[in-house]
Amino acid sequence: MTLFGISNAQRIPRRPPGFTLGSGSADAGVQLESYIDLLCPDSKSAYPGLKKLVEHYQANELRVCLVLFPLPYHQHAFATAEAAFTITTALGDKSFTTWLETIYTNQDIFWNKATKDLSPVQVVKKLKKLAQKTFPSLTDKQWDEQMTGYGGTDVDDHTRESWKYTCSRGMSGTPMYTLNGVPFEAGADWTFEQWYKVIDPLVKANKPALELQAQTQVWKDVHLSGVPRAQPDRDVMHLVSAGEWATTAQVCEGIAAGTRACEFAPGRAMCCQPDEACILREGCVLLQ
Repeated sequence: MTLFGISNAQRIPRRPPGFTLGSGSADAGVQLESYIDLLCPDSKSAYPGLKKLVEHYQANELRVCLVLFPLPYHQHAFATAEAAFTITTALGDKSFTTWLETIYTNQDIFWNKATKDLSPVQVVKKLKKLAQKTFPSLTDKQWDEQMTGYGGTDVDDHTRESWKYTCSRGMSGTPMYTLNGVPFEAGADWTFEQWYKVIDPLVKANKPALELQAQTQVWKDVHLSGVPRAQPDRDVMHLVSAGEWATTAQVCEGIAAGTRACEFAPGRAMCCQPDEACILREGCVLLQ
């Protein structure tokens, strides 16, 4: 009961947490989640290897998802993460990588020692100035509505959700990883070559599935017309009759016993003989 109470207390995110680095697809065969803190030097060190990795693979081969996990000992990490959600809420998720790289370039400005004499409000003002210099289309209204300094906003909720999600995955620092849902250890200084040795065998293992998917996509874009290639002289029934849909079962009504209906394409059916199989896109095919 206690475990259920803890799990049930966590708010369900409006969508899976994280931002896609590059153009990776949610359907890619290899899914790498990296849990990062925008003010973490190790997260910054890990970034070049990950960036080169996503540039090397196709979108349907690998997706790298960056999940924000602001650490409490980086005093302004939460505000920096909130700023990321503010920007992406206003300008779209594609702006995330630009903000990530901007913060990494200027990370030392927001470290604890550099901001020890600044209030949180002053730090947020510096973040705002940096954000608007980076994204001139970002308005005062878009920023001020979300970056209140006391929470109570959508981006505050999103940042909390991202943090709680990362905790639920058993992560305790940054950068940390899950690879296809399994915790995976990798150093912050990992290069593209080190990642490649791990990722490439997984990508290659998925090649047959990707090739089948490509073939299926080709057929998906083909509009079938006329009779099936396998039986060009066989009657074909269009499953529409007098403005009402007919069922596949009606196709072989009144035909010799032993025949069965074969819907070989959407809305198109024919009758197969007992020694024939129904093959999609082909129709009835003799097995002997």
